[in-house]
Amino acid sequence: MTAPKLFRIETEEDLERIPFENGMAAVEVPADLLEKLELKHADRGDSLRLRALEKSIRASGFRPVEPITARIGRKGRWIVVNGGHRLTAARHVMQEFWANLFGKKVNSFYFILFTNPDSWKKSGRPDGIERDEGTSEELRASRDAWERAGLRRNIDG
Repeated sequence: MTAPKLFRIETEEDLERIPFENGMAAVEVPADLLEKLELKHADRGDSLRLRALEKSIRASGFRPVEPITARIGRKGRWIVVNGGHRLTAARHVMQEFWANLFGKKVNSFYFILFTNPDSWKKSGRPDGIERDEGTSEELRASRDAWERAGLRRNIDG
């Protein structure tokens, strides 16, 4: 099983043409198109962790090295599973005039998207997105591998 190739979003229309492989897609979204996404569970409340992330982004910028994990919901929205604090902190810093005065601190976001049998159930699958050819066992094995990798990453770092 191979990981999906990175798909770079360049226009709003590209959001409707994301290629999924085995129920997954790797997507880079420019910061200025983030508001066009229908995100669910992306906002996090104020906390020490959130303020520390904001401070780090103001000082060093946002580097999308670690993907934000989301799954496609029944209405086609991206439901954030992991990375909501990073996403919320980056969005806060993006809106600050003084933090971005000499250059943008946030340029893009990197997402790993998952589908499931209920994805787009209530909204209808977009035209450019085909049903996955993989069997449910292959999809489950692939998702399990991504989950184990995420757990290892959280344990190691």
